[in-house]
Amino acid sequence: MPFDLWEQKATDANGDEFVYSRFRNRTNPYFTLKKQFQNIRRDRLFGNVSVKYNLLPWLFIQGRVGQDYWSRDQDYNNFPTGQASLGPAPAGFVNGTYTQESRRFRETNMDILLSATKSFGDFDFNLTAGGNQMYRRSDLNSTQVVDFVVRDLYTVMNGRVKDPIYGLSERAVNSIYGSGEISFRNYLFLNVTGRNDWFSTLSSSNRSIFYPSVSGSYVFSQAFENMPSWISFGKVRAAVAEVGSDTDVAPYSNNLFYGINPNLFANPSGALQPIGGGQGSVVPNAGLRPMRTRESEIGLELKMFNNRVSLDVAAYRKLTSDQIVSAQISDASGFTNSLINSGQSENRGIEALVNLVPIRTSSFQWDLTLNGSYNNTKVLSLLTNIPGERITVGTHVFNGELRQVVGQEMGQIYGFGFKRDQNGNKIFGANGIPIRTPGLISFGSALPKYVGGITNTFNYKGVSLSVLVDFKLGNKMLSGTNFNAIRHGLHKMTLEGREGGVVGVGVNEKGETNTAKAGVQPYWEVVRSQALIEPAVFNGGYWKLRQITAGYDLTKFLNKKSPIKGLRLSLVANNVLLLKKWIDNIDPESFGYSSDNLIGMESTGLPTTRSMGFNLNVKF
Repeated sequence: MPFDLWEQKATDANGDEFVYSRFRNRTNPYFTLKKQFQNIRRDRLFGNVSVKYNLLPWLFIQGRVGQDYWSRDQDYNNFPTGQASLGPAPAGFVNGTYTQESRRFRETNMDILLSATKSFGDFDFNLTAGGNQMYRRSDLNSTQVVDFVVRDLYTVMNGRVKDPIYGLSERAVNSIYGSGEISFRNYLFLNVTGRNDWFSTLSSSNRSIFYPSVSGSYVFSQAFENMPSWISFGKVRAAVAEVGSDTDVAPYSNNLFYGINPNLFANPSGALQPIGGGQGSVVPNAGLRPMRTRESEIGLELKMFNNRVSLDVAAYRKLTSDQIVSAQISDASGFTNSLINSGQSENRGIEALVNLVPIRTSSFQWDLTLNGSYNNTKVLSLLTNIPGERITVGTHVFNGELRQVVGQEMGQIYGFGFKRDQNGNKIFGANGIPIRTPGLISFGSALPKYVGGITNTFNYKGVSLSVLVDFKLGNKMLSGTNFNAIRHGLHKMTLEGREGGVVGVGVNEKGETNTAKAGVQPYWEVVRSQALIEPAVFNGGYWKLRQITAGYDLTKFLNKKSPIKGLRLSLVANNVLLLKKWIDNIDPESFGYSSDNLIGMESTGLPTTRSMGFNLNVKF
């Protein structure tokens, strides 16, 4: 693409946006590159101080204070003058929007720890107790201005309307905790912990949560002297643990705040007076409780044949209660969402890690690592445990939504699909247009069931090569990019019928073979006109050549008296190649949204990137 197109296709003769689409909200990227700016200046200071005192040879007390502080000044023109999606400014002004803001952030952590370690015969004991206080504060001073006197002069004083904003956010967590570990002859271990947190973001009656854990392990390779020589190490383990969290609920979420409308309204007597109203789109919920997760796990760890073969496998069950999620509500209430505790979900799965050394000589070694997991997450209850009960946790920018449904896997993609008969045939109307389902149907879960990777590492006389291939499988994805391509005739599936129309394969409403012909444009526009998303739902799995690292150990070239003890130079390439995918036109890792609640809801965004770089590792 010629670089001079950036100049030719950015603006028109008046200096305004060159319009390339019938949709004015789709900004010309050349215009954005030429006219939009974003300046950021940031300073950061962080560190910690620690003091430790040995009360006795086996008992110490420690205190620590740490802080992370940063400030950021930013100014940017949200909408440059002449952007096509903006309406005209009043006479004497030009349109546009400019923002100038200053942010300050501070997080402090203070903790104290008392620890004792003591041995009695064959038993070793370790006991700890402590507490932590975390305090976080964020301040925002921002001024946004709209419309300008002098064109392309983006300053606050040049603006027609000025909107100053001050934001304050404070969050704190107080914690006390303790643990105890007992070991017998260095092969039998028992560990018990307990922790209590108090979250400032929740109401005083619900902010406290206590969660314990118990774990044990048995190193059987240490317990028996007559183990087979090919077993280098062997251990079985089991654990039950609970954790709790407020899942980063925003401060003050349990309170309702009011703002003053900028306009005056007449009261019954006709006098003008200000009107207040609730702020925000989320209903406050003073009854929110901390999320709680209880997990149980059993595992086996083996190292064999002089550590040339090792295996670590575990099976787990995780029960999550009182998850805090955003649920959509009727906007007739004046709000659009409410934070709720959503009941229970269950994760069951298996994780495995295998390390192999297929070849090992004096000058060459090949290491092979395979890791993988299978996970199935099911919604057990929401407000009740009635199968089919649901909440909507997110909607796609075009059509379709993400639901949690009792009795189904988490993250279900719902939308209208093709209506079919009992034999699975699509049903078409008399006009040849496909008919959609009467209601929204599930297309499957957006959460992958299988995740893993394979790493091959080769070392030959100081030269190393490492190749990582990873995968995610078993998930569905609703693609906004392909949705747009289909409805605008830009997807390859819309090529059929460009000459003479489309006769859909299926039956009519009487059950007879469909013979009605439809124009290609109305045939595929159903994805928008009827919100029929099925053509845009894909298998979201993939196999990727994730990383290649080639390195050379330069240590042997160093002088023995040098303070540098190790030196390695590596070339690293990331996101190298997409080996296999099932979704058209995009990388399955494309997302386009900023919230994890919308997993599987791909929207038009920037393409994923491939990167290459150097890594120099120096050891002293």
